[in-house]
Amino acid sequence: MKIFSKTNKPQLVAAALACVMLIGSVSAFAVPAAQVAVTTAVQSVTARCCVLINPMVRVTEPTTLTPVIVTWSADYNVSGTTEVALSVNGAPCNAGFGPFVLQEPVLIAGSDSITTSQTRQWVVPTAALVTGTNTFRVCVGGFSKSQTVNIGFSTLTVQIGK
Repeated sequence: MKIFSKTNKPQLVAAALACVMLIGSVSAFAVPAAQVAVTTAVQSVTARCCVLINPMVRVTEPTTLTPVIVTWSADYNVSGTTEVALSVNGAPCNAGFGPFVLQEPVLIAGSDSITTSQTRQWVVPTAALVTGTNTFRVCVGGFSKSQTVNIGFSTLTVQIGK
């Protein structure tokens, strides 16, 4: 008995091609380690927006500038409606990238945890970037008054467009 009959060969080729495409697509989204920062220590901020928090990521743009995608993911809890914004190259937060709002988490029945997690993304256009080193930091604070923000595990990733 043959292991692969003639009818299975096209299916085998299609499956192999699908695997190669999947591997290629995953590696296309890989980000160099220097463009990713992880924070595991809890950061607590009580303020009105906006206060810079850690971490900071530095990336080097080539001579021909390319937009970047900044992704921030965090576990957090807040005392009230809180704003999250982005600072690029030391510019004030909310300088044209649009803030996001972290709503106060709702206690889940049967749980004593009021921590939730969110992921936010900003697309930073070339007009906000410089040739050479660019810095990116997230900032937080109360939307209309001071709020307490506790941020646990978080990642900040900057991906240079292709």
